[in-house]
Amino acid sequence: MSLRLRLTGWFRRARALILRREVEIIGQCALCGDCCHDILIQDGRSWLKSRRAFERLCEREPEYRRFAVTGRSESGLLVFACTLQGGDGLCTSYDSRLPLCRNYPTRSLYYLGGWLKPDCGYSFKATTFRSLLMRRKRAAIPKFSEVLRRETERKQD
Repeated sequence: MSLRLRLTGWFRRARALILRREVEIIGQCALCGDCCHDILIQDGRSWLKSRRAFERLCEREPEYRRFAVTGRSESGLLVFACTLQGGDGLCTSYDSRLPLCRNYPTRSLYYLGGWLKPDCGYSFKATTFRSLLMRRKRAAIPKFSEVLRRETERKQD
């Protein structure tokens, strides 16, 4: 995994711990099928980097044969696409999807520095330092109508 992704993920995790707020996954599937491409797969705690490692995974868990290697990422990890995606972009084996597919997207994707494609119906909603400060600042500033009411009452007295 690239250094940039690791640092992004580390920052996101640290921010969540400091602010005590987990990222939320909002939205719903847009049925675009983009999540079936450009997939990175983990075997245990390590990302697949070689075809031999992928073959070993498939020997232990044959259901992973549904994925085909399509290239390598910037950091040298194998990139996969699902071979069970139909021409309409939908899964032809929806009822027997792997947990990898069934649980997409996961918080771990966000905390590993990943992102969702722009057309995905899902998105990550994270509390940022800025949004928290702005919320506190807005709470400290009284509403104009409240200030006007108080000034009007003061002038009448």
